[in-house]
Amino acid sequence: MATEPSHRRGKAVDEKILGAVIDVIEASGTLAIKVDQVAAVAGVNKTTIYRKFPTRDELVLTAILAQAETVIPIPDTGSLRDDLTAIARMVREVVTSPLGRALLSASAESPQLAELRPEYWGARFAVAAEVIERAVRSGECKPPEDPALLIELMVAPIHFRASQVGGEITDTFIELQVDRLMQALT
Repeated sequence: MATEPSHRRGKAVDEKILGAVIDVIEASGTLAIKVDQVAAVAGVNKTTIYRKFPTRDELVLTAILAQAETVIPIPDTGSLRDDLTAIARMVREVVTSPLGRALLSASAESPQLAELRPEYWGARFAVAAEVIERAVRSGECKPPEDPALLIELMVAPIHFRASQVGGEITDTFIELQVDRLMQALT
């Protein structure tokens, strides 16, 4: 019987662990999770986790960054307005999810995890800026000076409403943010 190469098994274990981290964060609503909890959900020994991720903060950081790459895909609807609307709606889903709420409170839980927020959002804004760059290439809008900053300006009110105001983030509110960005681009 052939065995699976160890690097594939290692990747599968990593994915299982990182998925378990997200599950535990979502269940608890906090980034201050226990490695024991993750080990139980992942079905691995906690020494396996510590061998791969020496600190709890590194474990959480890695899981959140991995999750960000898969949870918020960049849309390509063929329309800049529709792409921006899809991005804004995805941001709404993230910031109102248990994981998003845990990220919003990260600074109180760990300085290292608080440092994650700019990295997390900066990476997402840079990827989302591709929507604007694609629209520039197709002639749908003029080239902005800083596409990532424009994405940030669109989602900042959504983030602020979720973290500070506590008001509902309606489709009308999202459309208002998209309209403001479209005015800046056209």
